[in-house]
Amino acid sequence: MNKILLVIQREYLTRVKKPSFWVLTIVVPVLLAVVYAIPIILASRPLEHAHVLVVDDTGLFQGQFRSGRDITYYEAGSIDYARRQLQQHDSLNAIVYIPARETTLPRDAYLFYRSDAPSLTVQTDAQNQLQEILRNRILLDVHGLTPDDYALLTSTHIRLRTQDIETGRDGFLQVKIVVGALLAILVFMAVFMFGSQVMRGVMEEKTSRIVEVIVCSVKPFQLMMGKVVGIGLVGLTQFALWVLLAGALVTGVQLTHADLFEQASSRHSQTEIASKGTEATYQYQTEQERAAQYQAGQGIDNSIQDLIEGLTGINFTMLILLFVFYFVFGYLLYASLFAAAGSLVDNETDSQQFTLPITIPLLLTLLLLPSMVGQPSGSLSTWLSIIPFTSPVAMLLRIPFGVPVWQVLLSMLLLLATFPLCIWAAAKVYRSAILRYGQKASWRDVWRFLRPGSKA
Repeated sequence: MNKILLVIQREYLTRVKKPSFWVLTIVVPVLLAVVYAIPIILASRPLEHAHVLVVDDTGLFQGQFRSGRDITYYEAGSIDYARRQLQQHDSLNAIVYIPARETTLPRDAYLFYRSDAPSLTVQTDAQNQLQEILRNRILLDVHGLTPDDYALLTSTHIRLRTQDIETGRDGFLQVKIVVGALLAILVFMAVFMFGSQVMRGVMEEKTSRIVEVIVCSVKPFQLMMGKVVGIGLVGLTQFALWVLLAGALVTGVQLTHADLFEQASSRHSQTEIASKGTEATYQYQTEQERAAQYQAGQGIDNSIQDLIEGLTGINFTMLILLFVFYFVFGYLLYASLFAAAGSLVDNETDSQQFTLPITIPLLLTLLLLPSMVGQPSGSLSTWLSIIPFTSPVAMLLRIPFGVPVWQVLLSMLLLLATFPLCIWAAAKVYRSAILRYGQKASWRDVWRFLRPGSKA
């Protein structure tokens, strides 16, 4: 046992002390956050105010353009006058010109500029206002509808909200899909990445023949287990640091935007009350009360509010515990197989014939993620979340949606029963193949190593 601990310590400290470990753990997530934040920050900066002349030869758009925070519109009598003004005054940015046509309604308009092309904001605003003014004119002249009538029609909507009848909590399926898919992909990448590190470490020691010196004092099984556990602890350390960083980020958001989480908690309470038999009371609320509630929530974008409420409705403590369980035992299962594959070959090119069959279950599960998202409780998702070789990915996808307890327990028990068998089989192959040089191994050799009474 002491020798295994020594190997674990060596593998762990060797990798944790590398600068690349800390770059991948801290610097890369921060850089990704900065990359995503820069466009948002730039988009939120106030734009340079634009001044635009409007020349309407049709008379349909007369006095209809609305100036805003970023753009001011001025009416001009003729296109020739507007051209002279644009050339003489640097403060003017563009001209919107709607020429008269023989048809009743204009089919096109022009945006003239002097040297620098107007910003996309100016182009978009002018296009939208032209379309809106023309639409309102048609609605009024043909259908007798005012802009207020049209606004009322388009603002009227109904949202279908999925809700658990027992707990009263909203389903927020989109949020659960994102969380489940993120966890599933994260486990897949972690198992594949750290398992590959085990395989490369075994091949490097075998190629350099350092393993000949090591096995003089350490048994092959001890060396394999020490390498597998040591690299696995590196992965857990990385995930722990990521959780701490995410927790610090969430805490910062909660402190700076407490109103978001307060409104999410309030909406949770309302849905729970509604599920307990007070729907009739809510239905009899006056329209004025509903309007007041609606206006109170308009300060926050609905999509952001739904995201916050959906996240606060997930049991992250249970999610993290299950994530650690499936990562640890899924990693032990696959890392032992990767270690056996590394002991069979002398270079990474020859390892493909062994690593591809090993990773097929994980790759298949990843390819079937869209189907499982469509039916998280379907037979395909259920079986994949129970089979030990696919459960680390499939079960974590299903957990945010809610999984029956017996399925979770069965999946965990089967994984616990399977990974020792994989370690035993990998240890037999590792012990028999680690000192073989210059011979290309085949699956027949693997079967021969696994037979009872086989020797190195």
